[in-house]
Amino acid sequence: MNNFPAHLRVAGCLLGVSLVSPTEGWAAEASEDSKPAREIVVTGVVDQLQLNKVSEGGSRLNLTPLQTPASVEILDGDAIRLRGDLTVQDAAARATGIVNTSGVFGYNLSARGFAGQNSVMQLYDGMRMYNNTLTFPADPWMAQAVEVLRGPASVLYGEGAIGGAVNVVRKQPGDEPEHALRAGMGSYGFANIAAGSGGPITDRLGYRVDASYRQSNGWMTRGESNALALSGALRWRPTDTLTLAISHDYSRQKPRTWFGVPLIDNQLDRSIARKNYNVSDADLRFRDDWTQLKIEWAPSETFTVRSTSYHLTANKYWHNSENATWVAASGARPAAIRQSSFLELYHIQRQTGNRTTVTLTSAIGRGIDNRLVVGADYNFITYRNVSNSGNNATRLVDIRNPVVGTFIDQTGLAATQTRYKNTIHQYAVFAEDRLAFDDHFSVVGGLRYDRPKITKDDRINRANNFTATPDAVTWRLGAVLNPVPTMSLYASYATAADPIGALVSTSVAQSAFDLSTGRQWEAGIKHVFWQGRGQWTLAAYKITKKRLLTSDPLIPTIQVQVGQQSSKGLEASLFIEPIQGLSLNLNGTVLKAQYDDFAESVGGIRFQRAGNRPSNIANKSANIFISWEVVPTVVIDGGVSYVGNRFQDAANTRRLPAYTLADAGVRWSMKENLSVSVRVRNLLNEVYPRATYGATQWVLGDPRTVEVILNAAF
Repeated sequence: MNNFPAHLRVAGCLLGVSLVSPTEGWAAEASEDSKPAREIVVTGVVDQLQLNKVSEGGSRLNLTPLQTPASVEILDGDAIRLRGDLTVQDAAARATGIVNTSGVFGYNLSARGFAGQNSVMQLYDGMRMYNNTLTFPADPWMAQAVEVLRGPASVLYGEGAIGGAVNVVRKQPGDEPEHALRAGMGSYGFANIAAGSGGPITDRLGYRVDASYRQSNGWMTRGESNALALSGALRWRPTDTLTLAISHDYSRQKPRTWFGVPLIDNQLDRSIARKNYNVSDADLRFRDDWTQLKIEWAPSETFTVRSTSYHLTANKYWHNSENATWVAASGARPAAIRQSSFLELYHIQRQTGNRTTVTLTSAIGRGIDNRLVVGADYNFITYRNVSNSGNNATRLVDIRNPVVGTFIDQTGLAATQTRYKNTIHQYAVFAEDRLAFDDHFSVVGGLRYDRPKITKDDRINRANNFTATPDAVTWRLGAVLNPVPTMSLYASYATAADPIGALVSTSVAQSAFDLSTGRQWEAGIKHVFWQGRGQWTLAAYKITKKRLLTSDPLIPTIQVQVGQQSSKGLEASLFIEPIQGLSLNLNGTVLKAQYDDFAESVGGIRFQRAGNRPSNIANKSANIFISWEVVPTVVIDGGVSYVGNRFQDAANTRRLPAYTLADAGVRWSMKENLSVSVRVRNLLNEVYPRATYGATQWVLGDPRTVEVILNAAF
């Protein structure tokens, strides 16, 4: 931690973070007999690591992080909500080594030297969404937990995920009645209301319903946004061995139509940070529907069949001038902002699929237990792109007092029409196995074969039609040594496959290339100590990714697939409760990410970027979380997060500065199940780029905001 700025270390000592509860909370999590946490008001679920809790995102073998030879972190849903995290990305960025690089919409994270949806996968209830712009789920109110697996996850979920995977576990029908309500209001016209209810209807039938709505006027000009999320589920147990569950999730979002601040002469001008140079009739609309049917049949303790069928629809619409570029003064014309990229775009996607697994548990010889999972995935995806590709209209507007005008339409080939339709038949078979030789040593392995068949139907240029099958075999193998029951020493090797771009929007140029391949070595230690009042982890890893697209040495304008990049680093985390009611979570990572062999063509000239850091990767990040129950009815909490500098380009000429964010809150319990809290985000009012849009725009993070929240549970 000595390498981090002094103000971060001091602020961390004074502020801290995490909604960690009194002793009884962590004691329950550390026990094998722990029960799911009920809706809570004042105290949060303590332990962010939760090393003794079964994780769905790290393995299908029903393992805890302590049993898994990989880095797995579980963020409890109640703790996420009590911390005031408004999005899944914000929640995931509390985990070790995860940085939120999301722009104006969609989900983008970085982990272990890799960034973007193709390298850090997002899942919902363990199922993958093959979207190229992921906007679901809309609210962590629906989450029972957010699980973070760092390192390659291809053997679990298919191509992609060389940096990691984030799985949102939705709330499920429970066996005990529970009901919750949240209402809040805050800066810039922010308002939020959410409610949830679940429990038994009969001895064999249970339900869960949740709803949330939020809106904001935004801190920039014309920054209005709103989001509605609805979720419902029924679970029926007709027999003691058979469980059926059906659920539906719906979200409708209207994100703010602001695409960042244009840089002035490659510098941020804070005086225009709140300007919006998008057109006055800009529009963004996202709608997602997700229906799942789950069947679980367990006729014996040694044999279980699980099958999940689902149907997903995603309809997205853009109508904006997305690029705003500074234009220097010329003669009598003053400097101005040039509007361009007048884009009208519909993404229309349908995805239907099934995953079925069989779990077999048996004893092999004397003292050797074996658990085997075999299964298959099938997904059928259609993606239709309706757009006005080719609109080259531009317009100059005043920098200080922009009259932005309305959307500029163009006729002919630039008119909005169906451009292409991609169809994907994705097949996969996989297996995982765990051999436990005794209470002290186990071996975990996995193998997967993926074969997506992509067919493009280009409605504009039939020469762009193709059929491609970028198949891949991935595997992992790891060992866990438990010198004592509460400590794990592990080592693992894993392979991965990454697509050149999103599968659903694969172009004819991309179809000619194979998937990129990767491999990772990892070793680490996990330890629960002080009778569960403390937990810590340490991991070291090295990842190498090959087959990057790079410029041909002889013809710079042609790309060949021979490039390579790598990353290596250390990750550490600690949870401790030194006294009852005072809890500390902290984590940090230091890594070195670089291109080993990568060249790009600029203006027809080939430039070698070997040794440079990949775009959007921070070499350092850290989080500190503290919660203090001052008296039984008052909890003070807060946190500090640090993200090191990043580069916007492969040439490493455009630097994004490091930033430190702090938040703090106080929560007062008026009654046992009723509390009110006040939370301040970005306490120091840091101005920082969370992401970029194109080469000339910075997407700034939110300034200081204050929110008052009422929580009730019964």
